[in-house]
Amino acid sequence: DLDKSGCGLLATQRLLPPPAVAPNRYTIDMPDATTHSARNVTILSIVMNLALAGGKIAAGVLFASQAILADGIHSLSDLITDAAVVVSLVLGDKPADPCHPYGHRRVHTLVSLFIGAILALAAALIVYRASIGLQSPAQAITNYLPLAMAILTIPLKEYLYRRTRRIGLAVNNPALVANAWHHRTDSFSSLAVALGITGAMFLGPEWRHLDAITALLLGGVLLFGSGKMILVALAELTDQSPRREEIDHITELVATTPGVRGYHAVRARRLAGQLEMDVHILVDPDWTVVQGHAIAALVRRRVRDANLNVQEIIIHIEPDDGNHPPRTP
Repeated sequence: DLDKSGCGLLATQRLLPPPAVAPNRYTIDMPDATTHSARNVTILSIVMNLALAGGKIAAGVLFASQAILADGIHSLSDLITDAAVVVSLVLGDKPADPCHPYGHRRVHTLVSLFIGAILALAAALIVYRASIGLQSPAQAITNYLPLAMAILTIPLKEYLYRRTRRIGLAVNNPALVANAWHHRTDSFSSLAVALGITGAMFLGPEWRHLDAITALLLGGVLLFGSGKMILVALAELTDQSPRREEIDHITELVATTPGVRGYHAVRARRLAGQLEMDVHILVDPDWTVVQGHAIAALVRRRVRDANLNVQEIIIHIEPDDGNHPPRTP
């Protein structure tokens, strides 16, 4: 809570509320309609994953299918990450406040890191169970329900992937996009499970371990995907610079703006899938403050209109007095 000492236990001074519009910067707000779409698709995902997880785990236990049981555990992990995405949508899109003057979008990155960790844990469990299954006598799968559950999952999860990813990209929410890929891995894994169960059921007793082998391969694929998610989230949390090509596109716009003689001290980072940056531009030293402010506004407008996924840009005005060697593309 905000008290006389600041924000929470770590604060050492009282913070003032941030201005409604900070000078020489702009931010992009997400429309309420898009926010509702993100929440609706996540709620739909929760309902689907709850039904699929229950059905697949029950089929795996009742009919001794390691692969469909592993797939059910994967669907259960989807349910956990769906709940995390709901939390990120509630907290991450809150506006800036005195204790969080830069907003709350880091929540989205933290949730994407959590999703990666949950997926890695689920993958490790799948690999463990499959390894145990390979060392045990294989049991015949005689019921069609495990196969039917795997086949049913494929189109449902592919639909969730496409819809969730489309909305996640529209709102630049890395947690939502990560959850979409979680749906896609479930779709692919169910395809692999269906193939494994088919082999175990129809290719003879010597192929019965194909069920566990498929689960083992699935776990390896999921471990690789989860590792990639975790690395991307850690790169954002440690303020790793974006790709050079992204920065070059933006600085080219800055350098070619009429009135800008050069630029330097460019810094950029990625925050919840979008870019935040600041840049110092050099202008005529005889210009007034009003003229300098107008150039900063023009630079911001050009960057914004270029649709380069820039969430915020802060522009510092400096006189071109020869003390700062200008930098141009």
